[in-house]
Amino acid sequence: MIKVGIIGGGASGLFAACLLKYLSKQTGKDVEVIVLEKTDFAGKKLLLTGHGRCNITNNKDVRILKDGYHEAGNFMYPALKAFDPKMVIDFFESEMQMSTVEQENNRIFPASEKSSTVLEKMLNYIGAETIVTSFDCKDVVLRQGQVDVISKNNETRTFDKVILAMGGKSYPHTGSDGSSYKLAQKLGHTIEPLRASLASVDVSSKDRELTSNISGVSVEADASLFYDRRKQAKTHGDVLFTHRGLSGPAIYELSREIPLDIGSRDGWIEFDFLPNCRDEEVDLSLLAKIDEKPNRKLINLTGDYVPASLSQEIIKLSTNKADVTQIYAKDTDKSLRKAISTSLKHLKFHMESAPNIDTAYCTRGGVRLSEIDKETMASKLIDGVYIIGEMLDVDGISGGYNLQAGLSEAYVVSKNILG
Repeated sequence: MIKVGIIGGGASGLFAACLLKYLSKQTGKDVEVIVLEKTDFAGKKLLLTGHGRCNITNNKDVRILKDGYHEAGNFMYPALKAFDPKMVIDFFESEMQMSTVEQENNRIFPASEKSSTVLEKMLNYIGAETIVTSFDCKDVVLRQGQVDVISKNNETRTFDKVILAMGGKSYPHTGSDGSSYKLAQKLGHTIEPLRASLASVDVSSKDRELTSNISGVSVEADASLFYDRRKQAKTHGDVLFTHRGLSGPAIYELSREIPLDIGSRDGWIEFDFLPNCRDEEVDLSLLAKIDEKPNRKLINLTGDYVPASLSQEIIKLSTNKADVTQIYAKDTDKSLRKAISTSLKHLKFHMESAPNIDTAYCTRGGVRLSEIDKETMASKLIDGVYIIGEMLDVDGISGGYNLQAGLSEAYVVSKNILG
């Protein structure tokens, strides 16, 4: 009998328990699995995934998928190949009897579109007796070929193998409070600097007036991050304006690139709502519309390019007037036209602080990948210990990438433990 302790009852930890049970049946090897969860119930953060809908994976070819993990793509590739999206889908549908549905951009959800369905299926599969709650791990000690796991209440449990799946630093009320990194550091691992990934961005108080006025409006654009007087990163996608600033897929992607000291580095995010047109082409297009329909209201004319509410804010910004609803195309001089066309190509929102890691969907940084065997997720520093999930310095783009990473990591760990 192989005794396996899984520290952390999040998505990665629970799925590792599922796979150990499954592979035990396939191989005929006897395994006893215990999940040690620090909070009062397992899977709290899983319930938040995909805005409560749980985007399980992304059904792309692994060679494409790996590029969504930024600097960690090559590290993730062996695990992704070993347990790819199609295998994830098949496992949930065939083994867990949970129907899935594919939506835009190859994203896979449970057919119910409820995270609670995924959690329920996993908990039922592994059995309630597998999970021990309110076990707050403070130490892991290697002793005579076995691994002791010690709680803050000095309760000790001994295992042959231990999987650390304690989560990152975002949404701390779910148990993912950053204590995982302190434990890994105690074991000798190096922790890469932590910052928010897949996070909304607060803008400066001055720019927040605009975003607040159109809170809830979404628009597609090129989004670029600037600081230290140059462009640092660029992406394309949907942008959502909020009461505090900016959100949506494009902003989530840029958020991981924003340094912690952005407030002192003159940083801003710039939008290009017409990326297929050069600046002068936008200005000429605007001029042609003005000449063609001089009696058309300017907010409606600019509304041909962006949503009406954003059009109004751009004109307010260009005129410094509170009410622009009665400005007509014929009232637009060259200076105003240039200001509007510039905003359509270069609308800037300044930042005074980095994104809040507590409300980020993912953590950038974590256990240094060179200290982990990418074929098995085993620690290279301490025998019998594996590290998976958000503890690792792996963060993917939105769209099912991060759950897929945790599930693939859980698979290679389980397969290695069972030989």
